[in-house]
Amino acid sequence: MTSNAYACINTDALIYNFKRLQKISSASKIMCAIKGNAYGHGIIDTAKILSITDAYVVARLSEASLLRDAGISKPITLLSGFSDLDELNEAIKLNCDVVIHNLNQVRLLEKIASKKFSVNLWLKVDTGMNRLGVHIENANSVISKIRKLKLGSKLGLMTHLSDAEDKNKSKNKIQMDKFKELTINFDGDISFANSAVIMDFSEYLNGFNWGNKGNLWVRPGIALYGISPLKGISAKDLDLREVMDFKSKLIAIKHVSKGQSVGYNSTWVAKEDTNIGTISVGYGDGYSKSLVSGTPILINKRIVPLVGLISMDLITVDLGLDADESVGDEVVLWGGQLPIEVVANHSGLSTYALVTGVSERVTRYFI
Repeated sequence: MTSNAYACINTDALIYNFKRLQKISSASKIMCAIKGNAYGHGIIDTAKILSITDAYVVARLSEASLLRDAGISKPITLLSGFSDLDELNEAIKLNCDVVIHNLNQVRLLEKIASKKFSVNLWLKVDTGMNRLGVHIENANSVISKIRKLKLGSKLGLMTHLSDAEDKNKSKNKIQMDKFKELTINFDGDISFANSAVIMDFSEYLNGFNWGNKGNLWVRPGIALYGISPLKGISAKDLDLREVMDFKSKLIAIKHVSKGQSVGYNSTWVAKEDTNIGTISVGYGDGYSKSLVSGTPILINKRIVPLVGLISMDLITVDLGLDADESVGDEVVLWGGQLPIEVVANHSGLSTYALVTGVSERVTRYFI
């Protein structure tokens, strides 16, 4: 393999996680979230591996276009919807199921309602996140407006819980109660469950009567990739298998004397004589500049600390005077025996930000 940064994507782990989530939400249909380049894992190959899903979820039209160009024919839900007629027409052309989250989008639909077209719609309802979605108090009137357009398409309802990663937050039940008031007797599909809800609130997925005359859809994201969506609970505790091993190679070893500095701005100074290893990875590959000295890195099954500032293409580690590493040795930045959640604790960033940040110049090997 290359001496530069690369990512090994474990396809068996990806399938395992899907089936684990499928089992928990057995009464639901599944749309897999592969937005953000499949959370950094590679959107096209990931979509093909997850062909057993019922549908996919993306955030951008460009992502939907990539999937269609790659021959992906299953339903694709476009979370961001559209902001003008050009985007609406493109979404229709790509046969996307489109999320409606504001009245301006309804007005745009009205402008082309006389044309012969069909597009499946999801109305996003704001139950308390205050990000996207029509206010729940206005939801029924918006539903009525959309149905009067007679687009000959399906209309579903979705919402998003703001605090699902912490089951003890009372706001979760408040949001779900509000959503249920709207879904009773609703003639269509509904969706509210992301990875955290699937893991934390399975009692609301199986055997719970939402009162609608349609399917319940779950939309797992981060958990598909073997990363915990819950605060204070590890992926291992949830029986999830981390999918990405982010790796590189040791490309140089240099003796550094006590008192000498390493890297830009001389932020790290050797407290004693040591050996410094240089690794071919940097923020240009998505190894975040937010990671600080002391961040663990695995070389030959040994944890060594990151030292100094992260460069665009290189990082440095303190190997110690008794180091037996050699140039060319494999380096694990995260994955396997070094879970990404451990690395994230040294960055101030979420695991979501770290894994999705792995850049396009990093080669993905699906194994």
